[in-house]
Amino acid sequence: MINPKLIQFFLFVPLAFLVSCQTDEPEVENTSDSEYITRIFEYVYGPGQYSKIAQMNDTLNFIGNPDDKTGWLYLGGFGGYVVAGFDHNIANHDSADFEVYALQGIMPEPAVVYVMQDVNGDGLPNETWYELKGNQFENSKKNYWVKYYKAINDSSNITWLDSDGTRGELICGYGATNSSGWWWPETPGDSITLYGTCLPDSYENNPVNGVQYWTVPKDRFTWGYAENNYGTDYDSSIGANKLDISNAVDSLGNSVYLTDIRFIKVQTGVFQQAGWTNEVSSEVRGAKELK
Repeated sequence: MINPKLIQFFLFVPLAFLVSCQTDEPEVENTSDSEYITRIFEYVYGPGQYSKIAQMNDTLNFIGNPDDKTGWLYLGGFGGYVVAGFDHNIANHDSADFEVYALQGIMPEPAVVYVMQDVNGDGLPNETWYELKGNQFENSKKNYWVKYYKAINDSSNITWLDSDGTRGELICGYGATNSSGWWWPETPGDSITLYGTCLPDSYENNPVNGVQYWTVPKDRFTWGYAENNYGTDYDSSIGANKLDISNAVDSLGNSVYLTDIRFIKVQTGVFQQAGWTNEVSSEVRGAKELK
């Protein structure tokens, strides 16, 4: 990721994460029918360069009005996510229904957004997740997973295995020799498997005079994702992407009409380390209902 700064569980079945850290006391903003997120149900950081500064209480940065916040919520590398909810149902209108705020970086670091209704009315995200498709939906890997293994010592890298049978390592940039420090202290056990839709690589390397030059093509991510400042749905004045519930699809990729939603899941969607720019990782800072 550029500095400045489980198939999905199982992507479309009731929430039952086995490899995550749940917040002990979900924070709730003291408002009624708030237009902003009021509760965090779950937060998991995907292995990445900010693991040592990603804190559970950073979830406070995803609650309430982003204008009142000075920080954001790190999601980390592929698969890192946050599950959050509004205090009322968000209606599906003819246009965009809510927006997700993110770090206003230099390049897109797109996150996939999922939505869930509260049909049973218990106020908990324990029903069916639906993905909001974006322009790269047809080019994405569905039901994809990555199993990360904790580095065996301080001089080793984190290794991984994915659902394609590919193995690899997370390699640090900026002169570091290993990525052992990328293991989130809140991660239980010596491995973690994260499930989700995997988007195409963000960056392409077009060297200049033998020097790496990483860029994101302007037509790579054009709509439908969070932290996508190249999107036609991006409002640069507030750093948010506007999302439409009408883009919901089921586990087979079929369009589904939802009259409303109550919960959202925002998840880092790209699994790529782009040379010196490091891993592609999303940072978000709230969501707001659009009326």
